[in-house]
Parts: sequence; C-alpha cells; structure tokens
Amino acid sequence: MKNKVRVGALAGASAAIGAIAWRDRNSTDAPIRAKYPVAYWGRRVATELGPLLRQYWFSQDEDERPYNRVTRDWIYATARGKRNTVGFGSTYRIDEVGALVFTPRTFTNKAATLEEVVGHGYRRVIGGRGTAPVVMENWAYVSGMSYGALSERAIRALNRGAGEANCWHNTGEGGLSPAHLEGAGVIFQIGTAKYGIRNDDGSLNDDLLRAAAEHDEVRMFEVKLAQGAKPGKGGMLLKEKITPEIAEIRKVPMGRDALSPPRHSEFDDVAGLFDFLDHVREVTGKPAGIKMVIGQYDEIESIADLMGREAGRGPDFITIDGGEGGTGAAPLVLAAHAGLPMRKALAVADRALRQAGVRDDVTLFASGRIATPADAAVALALGADAVGIARGNLLALGCIQSLRCHTNSCPTGIATQDRNLMKVLDVDAAAERVTRYLTTLMSETELLSRSCGYTSPEQLQPSDVLMHVEPGRWVPLSGVVTSD
Repeated sequence: MKNKVRVGALAGASAAIGAIAWRDRNSTDAPIRAKYPVAYWGRRVATELGPLLRQYWFSQDEDERPYNRVTRDWIYATARGKRNTVGFGSTYRIDEVGALVFTPRTFTNKAATLEEVVGHGYRRVIGGRGTAPVVMENWAYVSGMSYGALSERAIRALNRGAGEANCWHNTGEGGLSPAHLEGAGVIFQIGTAKYGIRNDDGSLNDDLLRAAAEHDEVRMFEVKLAQGAKPGKGGMLLKEKITPEIAEIRKVPMGRDALSPPRHSEFDDVAGLFDFLDHVREVTGKPAGIKMVIGQYDEIESIADLMGREAGRGPDFITIDGGEGGTGAAPLVLAAHAGLPMRKALAVADRALRQAGVRDDVTLFASGRIATPADAAVALALGADAVGIARGNLLALGCIQSLRCHTNSCPTGIATQDRNLMKVLDVDAAAERVTRYLTTLMSETELLSRSCGYTSPEQLQPSDVLMHVEPGRWVPLSGVVTSD
C-alpha cells in the first residue's frame, strides 16, 4: 500500500513538473524560461527574495536607498520612545565625497542666556495678502500624502500625531477627509485634478472650495504645480485603491484609475498663476501658496520678479520639493532623473527671492528626503523657514520600506486600501509614534544648532555646514549648492 502511495505521489509530481516544463518551453514572455524550463522558477524565487535578503542580511548599514538602515533604526527607536543614542562612534562615512559636517563653536554667543536658548519659541506669520494671516508655531510639518495613496488609519494617525506635536498636516492632492480633522492644523493641497473641490469635468468648484475653507482646521491652501518624484506628470491612484468613501471625497467615479493631468488648466504662465492664487484667496479667505519643483531657473526667477513688480500679489508661501521626493507610484525616469535636488533647488529659490527683494514677503518650505535632525538643519541653513517630512513619518508609523506603495499590498497597512492589511495598524499607538518622532526631530535639530552657537535652528547659515567635495577638501555648503 505504501509503495502504491509513493508511486502515485511520484507520478503526480512528475506530471506536474512535466506540465510546467511544457508550458515553459512554449512561453514567449522570457527567453530564459523557454531555454531552462522548471529551473527558471528557482531563479524567479531567488529574484523575489533578493531584496529581502539584502535588506536584512547582506547590505551594509548605510548602503540602502532611499533610507539606509542607520536612518531607519534611528526613526524606529525615536518613534517608540527607545534609546536612540549610539556607542563606540558613528558609522557615518565622513571621509566620503558628499559627506556633510556642521561646524560647532567652542566660544558661543555670550549674549544668549540659558533662558533664551531653552525657551526660544518658533513663530512664523503667513499670509496677509487680502486675507487674515495664520501663525505657524513649529517649523516641521507632515508633508503631502493623500488619503487613497495612504489608508484611512494611516491618515488618522498622522493627523492625530502631528496635532499632539503642535505641527501641521498637508492633505496631499486627494482632498479633505474626516481623517484629516483629528487635531492638526491642515494645509489643503489643490492638485491639478482638483480632487475634493472639482466639477465633473475636473474644473474647480468654488462652492466645494469654500466649504473646505469653512473647517477651522484648514489653515491655508497649497496649489501644487508639481511634485519632486514626478515633475511634469500628474498623480495616479489605482482603481483598486478607490473605495466608495475615497470616490466621494475625491469626487471621482468608481472602477477607474484616478489620473491627474500634468498641469493646471486654469493658467499657463506666472501672471495666470497669480490670478488663480488671488481667486483661491478671495473664495476661501485664507492664505494661498504653491508647491513646485525647480528645473529651469527662469521660472522661479519670473515668480520672484513679478512679486517684486506687483506688490501684494503672488504666493504667501512656496514649497520647494526636491527631485529626490517620494510618491506612491511614479515612472522611474522621472523619479530618478527629473528635478533639482532639494538642497540645490532651495538655494536657487532663496537667492531668486532675495535678488527680487521679496524674500521677507514669502515663507519658504522645503521637502524632499528630510528624515533626520541633520537633514532638517541643512534645509533650514539653506534658507527654509519650515520643512515638510513625508517618508520619515511613514517610518514612524511602522513602514518597513518594502517598496510596495504602488501595489496596494503594503504589509504594514499604511499604503493600502486592503482592509485585511489596514487592520494591523493601530491608530492610537501609531499616532504616539509620530508625535515622539516629530518632537524629537525638532529638539535634536535645536541641539545641533546650539552646538553651532545659536539659540534656534532658524539662525543656521550655509557657512555652518561643510561638504567633502574631493579627498581632503572641504567647502562651505554656501559655495557648493548656491553656485551656478
């Protein structure tokens, strides 16, 4: 009897292998599959497992991208309230070209008392061009990530956590959801598709825009011209991620991918942009700014020049998104090769605004792979008044950098609408992690600025940061990123 079972199992296995071999031999999707039937699947399994094995076993601590293990471990420990210090020295490769170091001062500013150092309060007034200004009380905020790209639980946790840290939360282009109204001040992002405030043809609906502004939590509006991960291309939300609730919030139909146009239909030049901003302010009664990716310098220079010529017009704030920014889904060619990096773009924007004499009239935000105190300090030194953090907050939520944001199969329940996956994310616990991360990020950035002799990170200058540009040669950051 046992022999018959063995023979039957062997015959069944042989038949299965034979069927696979026959199918592989006749396959046209991959030559190697036809050449090496059955064995091909061993390679396929190894290819699928490769990223996981490299991430956990074989990669060095600072090898991975977009965030290496050192950065991820710091965020995880910080967010969980664990010890985030290091022992025996840093593994940061200070000898490599591109490394950055801050220049501490031994004899600090004697005029700064201990009370001034510890008690410094950030306060940034934004707006006033025909609207009541708003006050931003912290220089870090949750950068734009939309409901749809992220799960409802992820948005709730981000909003609640940001609110506890007294930080603001950018909605991303997906519109305003109830999950955005759990404690944080909100920056409502107006994307090219006008999600949440659109007519059926995709044009702006003033009544819906006015209704969004009636929420006290909504502090101001950001017109997104482009985002760093895919400048020149609109957003895309897969139909598999569109639930009835998301369809209602975005004002889009079910069963179809939600595709944003690459540009706004309401304007095609700087003058038209200013008219559109004026219209948004008139309808909402709140400040309005823009989010842009710098490519051609003349665009930011034209914005600055027109602001100088037409006093009282233009954006109340400008968000500079670097080409290294992240997204749920983007063509590789744009994600990897389009748009100036955040540091260079920020320096270009700051210089253009200063040359036009309007730097004090506009608040400058920076976004693009900012996750650590050093990242934030560099952006502030280069001229940013505040920094937006997206993926750092995702890691605080519990993201493991599985790189599946575009597949609706995020294993941590963050970048998915699959309810079986979403339920693993506990909102209360995740919100606490976001709060700890943001508050520690800000306090350690302040610690770094104090080591440089300042009372606030806002006082940092490009000359306080040195870059290793070639073996043995260090240059102030001002001489690297601000040069043409």
